[in-house]
Amino acid sequence: MIGMTPQVRDISGTRNGRLVAVDCVGRDADGRALWRCDCDCGGERIVQSNNLTRLAGVKSCGCLRAIAAAARRKKSGVWNDGKSYVIGGPEHCYKTKHGWAKAAIRTRGNCCERCGWVKAKCDVHHLIPKAKGGLHTLENAIVLCPNCHRVEHEAGRND
Repeated sequence: MIGMTPQVRDISGTRNGRLVAVDCVGRDADGRALWRCDCDCGGERIVQSNNLTRLAGVKSCGCLRAIAAAARRKKSGVWNDGKSYVIGGPEHCYKTKHGWAKAAIRTRGNCCERCGWVKAKCDVHHLIPKAKGGLHTLENAIVLCPNCHRVEHEAGRND
C-alpha cells in the first residue's frame, strides 16, 4: 500500500447550501480532495471535500454574503444604522469610540493629518478630550500616525 494514494469518496451531486459537487479536481497540500462545485447563482468554486460534507461548511460561491449585505442595506436604509445618533443639531455623535474611529478613517482616509504618514494604520484622536466634554463626532476627530498621536499626548495637549 506504500506509494498508493487513497481512493476519493465520490460525493458528486452532493448539495451543501447552494453548492453542488460536480467533480474532483485533485488534492490540496494536506491530502484533502478538492471538488469543483456549481452554485445556484451560476458561479463556480473549488472546495475541500470536508467543507462540503459538514453542516458548518461552505454554503455558496460567495453570493450569499452579497445577498445578505444587500438585505441589511435595504432593511436599515442608512450605512451606519444603530451606530450614531443626533444630539441637538445636524452633527452625528457616535455611540462607541470604535464606530467613531472607523467613520473618521473611512471619511478622511488612513493618512496622518499632521505629517502625511501612510505606511500603516493610523489612530484617531479627540481634538477636545472626552474628559473635557468632547464628543464622538467627526468634527472632533483628527487622524494621526502613532508617532504624532504619542507626541500629542506627551505634549500635555488634549489629555
